[in-house]
Amino acid sequence: MQPALAVEIRDPAKPQPAVPARIGRFVIREEIGRGSNGVVYAATDPVLGRDIAIKAIPLDPLNPAQQDVEAGFLEEAKIAAGLNHPSIVTVFDAGKTETIAYIAMERLHGSDLHHWLGANRPMSAESAAALIARVSDAVHFAHRRGLIHRDIKPSNIFLTRDLKPKVLDFGIALAQGKQQGNPDEPPKLIGTPNYMSPEQALGRPLDARSDVFSIGAILYELITGQRAFDGANVDEILTKVVKTDPPPLTEWRPDLSPLIGEIVFRALAKNPANRYQTAAQLRNDLAAFAGRPYPPGTSPPGELASSPPRRRLHIPGPGPVIATAAAILGLTLTFAFWYWSHRGDAEESGTPAFSSGPALAPAPVAPPAPPPVQPAAPPAPSQAQNHGPADGDADAGTEADGTHAAHAAGRGHKPAAKPVAPPPPPPEPGTLSLAVAPWGQVFVDGTDMGVAPPLNRLNLGPGTHQVELRNGAAPAFSTQITIESGKTLVLQHRF
Repeated sequence: MQPALAVEIRDPAKPQPAVPARIGRFVIREEIGRGSNGVVYAATDPVLGRDIAIKAIPLDPLNPAQQDVEAGFLEEAKIAAGLNHPSIVTVFDAGKTETIAYIAMERLHGSDLHHWLGANRPMSAESAAALIARVSDAVHFAHRRGLIHRDIKPSNIFLTRDLKPKVLDFGIALAQGKQQGNPDEPPKLIGTPNYMSPEQALGRPLDARSDVFSIGAILYELITGQRAFDGANVDEILTKVVKTDPPPLTEWRPDLSPLIGEIVFRALAKNPANRYQTAAQLRNDLAAFAGRPYPPGTSPPGELASSPPRRRLHIPGPGPVIATAAAILGLTLTFAFWYWSHRGDAEESGTPAFSSGPALAPAPVAPPAPPPVQPAAPPAPSQAQNHGPADGDADAGTEADGTHAAHAAGRGHKPAAKPVAPPPPPPEPGTLSLAVAPWGQVFVDGTDMGVAPPLNRLNLGPGTHQVELRNGAAPAFSTQITIESGKTLVLQHRF
């Protein structure tokens, strides 16, 4: 029987410090966020002249666990400071005063993914894949440095105004191969039940594949608008995490490609051995999927999301020409074989070899000769081919030449078929370059193409298209564009 799971619950009612005027050398401007274990301030670094964010937690000397809290908080700063990655929040400084411990980090503008999901409809599969590919890359970066995040969830992924993700809160990150806690105590359930892996829910040892499962749960929610694992209470949620697969993506969105479903459910495999073994493998498949301008299977595998979509032109190959030449050669060889096999019989009987063969077309009719003169029999084809007299007949050469000319003009042989010219290729597409701020859902001729950014280029067929941009409750922007073959049209809009 599995030991009872102890859920670590943070008290949101814990007293928080009043807004100070300064923390360390940083000038505090205002409070911008408050969570269960601290508060975040907007601040200015007077030395470097830049805006920053300060994350602070109160220090209570009378709390017997204070040293552990302080050490863990500063360990988070140390961990995050060592992760220099564009999709991980940058830490500039850390320290403590008599009343607080703090981390100074880059100031981000936007909202976390949790709030974004609550205010927006699901993303297109391609946009979600492109976004989560960046998250996977950031998590893989941490894994390569020996860290498991253990709490990958929407509220720990911040989306900047241009929808670039930043992974937050490495406060409970665990070094790979190291397990916390006393083995005689019930295992603590550290993380968020809706997004934790089965092995994490069961209190078992963790490795990088646990974070892969959490990423898969977020991707499922981004595409469907539904949590992969949900329930009325923690026990119900954890039971689903351990035992139940979520409904297929197509149950929520029937139009989705089966390929994205395969990617998501491989990430969500209950058995870690059946999952992506690294976040990099998941990143690669998502990036390849996000880069496909057409349904899966029409683009080469491995095409990255950063590459602009390319329209693949269909140019017929040399097949029709080769097939025609082969047919002509076959007919020629067949005729030659038949001719040489009947040549001896024709010479013995004095009958032209052509008379016993199947005529390909009616032979030309010679003009009638005067009645007293009997027309001479036409010579065998061997004489016409040799262009000389047969058996010493002096007049045979003249007759052979005449017969040869007649046959060359119309003895019934069809002329060699000319190679069939391939049809002209379709016109080269044009490119629509998008510059949308802060972001917008892009529709072209009524079809949802994704979110810009990260979407910034579309290959469109030449002609007129209707483009619509939507951003939440803001008024939609609609315009008609004309795409020219091989040319780029730039569309800019700010909501």
